[in-house]
Amino acid sequence: MKKILTIAIVLMAVAVSIQAQKRIMFDLSHSQCTDVYEGHETYPLVVPAYTEMAQQLGAELVVNNDAEITPQLLKKIDVLVMLSPLSNKLQKDLTEVEKQALVNYVNKGGSLIFFVDDNHRVDLDRYGANDVTRPFGIEFGKDVPLPGNVGAVSFKSEIFKERYEIPYSGACVMTGGTPVSVCMEDGWLHGTYVKTKKGGKLFVGGDTMVGLLLGYPDGVRKVTNRMETRWWGKDSRAYITDLLAWALKK
Repeated sequence: MKKILTIAIVLMAVAVSIQAQKRIMFDLSHSQCTDVYEGHETYPLVVPAYTEMAQQLGAELVVNNDAEITPQLLKKIDVLVMLSPLSNKLQKDLTEVEKQALVNYVNKGGSLIFFVDDNHRVDLDRYGANDVTRPFGIEFGKDVPLPGNVGAVSFKSEIFKERYEIPYSGACVMTGGTPVSVCMEDGWLHGTYVKTKKGGKLFVGGDTMVGLLLGYPDGVRKVTNRMETRWWGKDSRAYITDLLAWALKK
């Protein structure tokens, strides 16, 4: 009898553990993780890197490859990670349904991590980035005049444990929210966030590369044309790990 009771308790504990596991969705449905080289668009190591970070935080990573983002899709998702498209020729724009779903998701307590690149790469008006962030007081503007990859730095906050050095190259001007990372050149806003009354969280990043190049060794990305580009920023993975941990915390 005791053995049966012990087994039942263990099974209940496993069931509760599985039920309680939080879920992070990584969105690929808008040509995220694509570049201008048609046929060679995907950065293949990015999703495995996010899978590892999710596991490290006790969460499950699910990938949305092509489904429209709706309230039903987000129903059991604790954190949604979106990296903007990197080519305005390849990008799939946010639908009106998706824009409203994302705003409602944050307002109702969900966590959205939303990285957006410069206007040179993504057509921001067409994509609809401001339609998602403006209701929370964060807005994108013209491109930042940068002399190449000058890097950015985070500072200790409720999100980040340390001062991290991360990429900052092509980017657009951001305003609003609570700043947590800034450009090393002239202090342009690099990362900012807001929290809602119902516990929702919105983090907005002004350079997609910090969230994109996690699958490559620190500071190095080998591109499809076999050239090597060095990205000034050695702490991208730590930056994103802290960000995911904050987004998961309720």
